[in-house]
Amino acid sequence: MLDVTAEERDFYGGHLILLEGVILEFLSCVAMIRRYQVGRGRTDPITSSHARIKSADSMRRKLRLRGFPATAENALREMRDAAGVRLICPFIDDIYRTAALIREIPGIQICREKDYIHTPKPNGYRSYHLVLTLPLRFLPSQPAAPVWLEVQIRTIAMDCWANIEHQLKYKRDIPDQKLIVRELKRCADEIVSTDLSLQTIRDLLESAG
Repeated sequence: MLDVTAEERDFYGGHLILLEGVILEFLSCVAMIRRYQVGRGRTDPITSSHARIKSADSMRRKLRLRGFPATAENALREMRDAAGVRLICPFIDDIYRTAALIREIPGIQICREKDYIHTPKPNGYRSYHLVLTLPLRFLPSQPAAPVWLEVQIRTIAMDCWANIEHQLKYKRDIPDQKLIVRELKRCADEIVSTDLSLQTIRDLLESAG
Protein backbone atom coordinates (compact mmCIF):
# COMPACT_ATOMS: atom_id res chain seq x y z
CA MET A 1 0.00 0.00 0.00
CA LEU A 2 1.18 3.50 -0.83
CA ASP A 3 1.69 5.95 2.00
CA VAL A 4 -0.78 8.67 1.00
CA THR A 5 -1.91 11.27 3.52
CA ALA A 6 -5.23 13.09 3.71
CA GLU A 7 -3.48 16.16 2.26
CA GLU A 8 -2.52 14.28 -0.90
CA ARG A 9 -6.01 12.83 -1.19
CA ASP A 10 -7.45 16.33 -0.91
CA PHE A 11 -5.00 17.84 -3.43
CA TYR A 12 -5.08 15.15 -6.12
CA GLY A 13 -8.74 14.25 -5.63
CA GLY A 14 -10.10 11.92 -8.31
CA HIS A 15 -6.73 11.96 -10.09
CA LEU A 16 -5.15 10.01 -7.24
CA ILE A 17 -6.51 6.70 -8.49
CA LEU A 18 -4.71 7.28 -11.81
CA LEU A 19 -1.39 7.95 -10.06
CA GLU A 20 -1.81 4.91 -7.84
CA GLY A 21 -2.90 2.89 -10.86
CA VAL A 22 0.16 3.63 -12.99
CA ILE A 23 2.41 2.73 -10.05
CA LEU A 24 0.64 -0.57 -9.36
CA GLU A 25 0.51 -1.51 -13.06
CA PHE A 26 4.22 -0.87 -13.41
CA LEU A 27 5.14 -2.76 -10.23
CA SER A 28 3.01 -5.69 -11.39
CA CYS A 29 4.97 -5.80 -14.65
CA VAL A 30 8.27 -5.55 -12.78
CA ALA A 31 7.29 -8.40 -10.45
CA MET A 32 6.53 -10.67 -13.42
CA ILE A 33 9.78 -9.65 -15.15
CA ARG A 34 11.74 -10.62 -12.04
CA ARG A 35 9.98 -13.98 -11.74
CA TYR A 36 10.49 -14.70 -15.43
CA GLN A 37 14.20 -13.89 -15.25
CA VAL A 38 14.68 -16.20 -12.27
CA GLY A 39 12.55 -18.88 -13.94
CA ARG A 40 14.90 -18.80 -16.93
CA GLY A 41 17.86 -19.41 -14.63
CA ARG A 42 19.08 -15.82 -14.60
CA THR A 43 19.76 -13.73 -11.51
CA ASP A 44 17.12 -11.32 -10.24
CA PRO A 45 18.32 -7.86 -11.37
CA ILE A 46 16.35 -6.08 -8.64
CA THR A 47 16.65 -6.36 -4.87
CA SER A 48 13.78 -4.07 -3.82
CA SER A 49 11.39 -1.37 -4.97
CA HIS A 50 9.85 1.71 -3.39
CA ALA A 51 6.92 3.78 -4.62
CA ARG A 52 5.52 7.17 -3.69
CA ILE A 53 3.02 9.84 -4.64
CA LYS A 54 4.69 13.26 -4.58
CA SER A 55 3.56 15.17 -1.50
CA ALA A 56 1.01 17.92 -2.00
CA ASP A 57 3.37 20.53 -0.51
CA SER A 58 6.24 19.55 -2.80
CA MET A 59 4.01 19.50 -5.86
CA ARG A 60 2.50 22.90 -5.09
CA ARG A 61 5.96 24.42 -4.67
CA LYS A 62 7.20 22.89 -7.90
CA LEU A 63 4.18 24.06 -9.90
CA ARG A 64 4.46 27.62 -8.60
CA LEU A 65 8.19 27.64 -9.28
CA ARG A 66 7.47 26.67 -12.89
CA GLY A 67 4.78 29.35 -13.18
CA PHE A 68 1.72 27.06 -13.12
CA PRO A 69 -1.34 27.30 -10.85
CA ALA A 70 -1.05 24.69 -8.09
CA THR A 71 -3.80 22.32 -9.24
CA ALA A 72 -4.03 18.55 -9.57
CA GLU A 73 -4.75 18.94 -13.29
CA ASN A 74 -1.47 20.80 -13.79
CA ALA A 75 0.36 18.26 -11.61
CA LEU A 76 -0.59 15.51 -14.06
CA ARG A 77 -0.40 17.55 -17.26
CA GLU A 78 2.70 19.70 -16.72
CA MET A 79 4.82 17.61 -14.34
CA ARG A 80 6.27 14.14 -14.85
CA ASP A 81 6.97 13.06 -11.26
CA ALA A 82 3.66 13.07 -9.39
CA ALA A 83 3.99 9.26 -9.31
CA GLY A 84 7.38 7.71 -8.71
CA VAL A 85 9.04 4.30 -8.34
CA ARG A 86 12.60 3.57 -7.25
CA LEU A 87 14.17 0.23 -8.21
CA ILE A 88 17.25 -0.92 -6.30
CA CYS A 89 19.72 -3.23 -8.05
CA PRO A 90 22.69 -5.18 -6.66
CA PHE A 91 25.17 -4.22 -9.42
CA ILE A 92 25.65 -1.45 -11.98
CA ASP A 93 25.13 -3.84 -14.91
CA ASP A 94 21.77 -4.78 -13.40
CA ILE A 95 20.65 -1.15 -13.74
CA TYR A 96 21.10 -1.23 -17.51
CA ARG A 97 19.66 -4.73 -17.73
CA THR A 98 16.58 -3.56 -15.80
CA ALA A 99 16.18 -0.51 -18.04
CA ALA A 100 16.35 -2.75 -21.12
CA LEU A 101 13.70 -5.11 -19.69
CA ILE A 102 11.43 -2.15 -18.90
CA ARG A 103 11.66 -0.94 -22.50
CA GLU A 104 10.27 -4.32 -23.62
CA ILE A 105 7.06 -4.07 -21.56
CA PRO A 106 4.14 -4.22 -24.05
CA GLY A 107 2.40 -0.89 -24.54
CA ILE A 108 4.99 1.12 -22.65
CA GLN A 109 5.88 4.61 -23.86
CA ILE A 110 9.07 6.24 -22.65
CA CYS A 111 9.08 10.02 -22.69
CA ARG A 112 12.57 10.63 -21.35
CA GLU A 113 15.71 8.79 -20.23
CA LYS A 114 18.63 10.27 -18.33
CA ASP A 115 21.78 8.39 -17.42
CA TYR A 116 23.21 10.04 -14.31
CA ILE A 117 25.63 7.13 -13.87
CA HIS A 118 27.74 7.85 -16.94
CA THR A 119 27.09 11.59 -16.48
CA PRO A 120 26.64 12.27 -12.73
CA LYS A 121 25.15 15.50 -11.42
CA PRO A 122 27.70 18.02 -10.10
CA ASN A 123 26.99 17.01 -6.49
CA GLY A 124 27.85 13.37 -7.26
CA TYR A 125 24.29 12.05 -7.63
CA ARG A 126 24.10 8.90 -9.73
CA SER A 127 21.01 7.07 -10.93
CA TYR A 128 19.23 6.03 -14.12
CA HIS A 129 15.97 7.87 -14.75
CA LEU A 130 13.07 7.05 -17.03
CA VAL A 131 9.77 8.88 -17.44
CA LEU A 132 7.17 6.55 -18.89
CA THR A 133 3.53 5.65 -19.18
CA LEU A 134 1.80 2.33 -19.80
CA PRO A 135 -1.79 1.11 -20.32
CA LEU A 136 -4.01 1.15 -17.22
CA ARG A 137 -5.89 -2.14 -17.45
CA PHE A 138 -8.47 -1.24 -14.82
CA LEU A 139 -9.93 1.56 -16.99
CA PRO A 140 -12.57 0.90 -19.68
CA SER A 141 -10.81 3.54 -21.82
CA GLN A 142 -7.42 5.20 -21.45
CA PRO A 143 -7.14 8.79 -20.18
CA ALA A 144 -6.98 11.52 -22.82
CA ALA A 145 -3.58 12.63 -21.45
CA PRO A 146 -0.82 10.19 -20.38
CA VAL A 147 -0.37 9.43 -16.70
CA TRP A 148 3.39 9.72 -16.30
CA LEU A 149 5.58 7.72 -13.95
CA GLU A 150 9.13 8.64 -12.97
CA VAL A 151 11.35 5.58 -12.46
CA GLN A 152 14.75 5.81 -10.79
CA ILE A 153 17.09 2.82 -10.94
CA ARG A 154 20.08 2.71 -8.56
CA THR A 155 22.45 0.34 -6.86
CA ILE A 156 22.11 -0.19 -3.11
CA ALA A 157 25.10 2.09 -2.50
CA MET A 158 23.78 4.84 -4.79
CA ASP A 159 20.41 4.73 -3.06
CA CYS A 160 22.02 4.97 0.40
CA TRP A 161 24.01 8.06 -0.67
CA ALA A 162 20.98 9.71 -2.30
CA ASN A 163 18.85 9.23 0.82
CA ILE A 164 21.51 10.74 3.08
CA GLU A 165 22.17 13.65 0.69
CA HIS A 166 18.41 14.31 0.49
CA GLN A 167 18.21 14.64 4.27
CA LEU A 168 21.27 16.87 4.58
CA LYS A 169 20.45 19.29 1.79
CA TYR A 170 17.32 20.49 3.59
CA LYS A 171 19.27 21.59 6.66
CA ARG A 172 19.90 25.33 6.68
CA ASP A 173 22.40 27.68 8.31
CA ILE A 174 25.09 25.03 8.57
CA PRO A 175 28.66 26.34 8.84
CA ASP A 176 31.17 25.16 6.24
CA GLN A 177 28.51 24.34 3.64
CA LYS A 178 31.17 24.14 0.93
CA LEU A 179 33.08 21.56 2.95
CA ILE A 180 29.95 19.44 3.37
CA VAL A 181 29.19 19.61 -0.36
CA ARG A 182 32.78 18.63 -1.15
CA GLU A 183 32.70 15.71 1.29
CA LEU A 184 29.39 14.45 -0.12
CA LYS A 185 30.86 14.55 -3.61
CA ARG A 186 33.92 12.62 -2.38
CA CYS A 187 31.68 10.00 -0.76
CA ALA A 188 29.69 9.66 -4.00
CA ASP A 189 32.89 9.05 -5.96
CA GLU A 190 34.07 6.46 -3.44
CA ILE A 191 30.71 4.71 -3.59
CA VAL A 192 30.77 4.39 -7.37
CA SER A 193 34.35 3.10 -7.12
CA THR A 194 33.09 0.39 -4.75
CA ASP A 195 30.19 -0.41 -7.11
CA LEU A 196 32.62 -0.83 -9.99
CA SER A 197 34.89 -3.08 -7.90
CA LEU A 198 31.95 -5.27 -6.91
CA GLN A 199 30.87 -5.46 -10.55
CA THR A 200 34.38 -6.58 -11.51
CA ILE A 201 34.34 -9.27 -8.82
CA ARG A 202 31.01 -10.61 -10.05
CA ASP A 203 32.21 -10.61 -13.66
CA LEU A 204 35.30 -12.58 -12.64
CA LEU A 205 33.25 -15.11 -10.69
CA GLU A 206 30.81 -15.57 -13.56
CA SER A 207 33.59 -16.00 -16.13
CA ALA A 208 35.31 -18.54 -13.87
CA GLY A 209 32.09 -20.50 -13.37
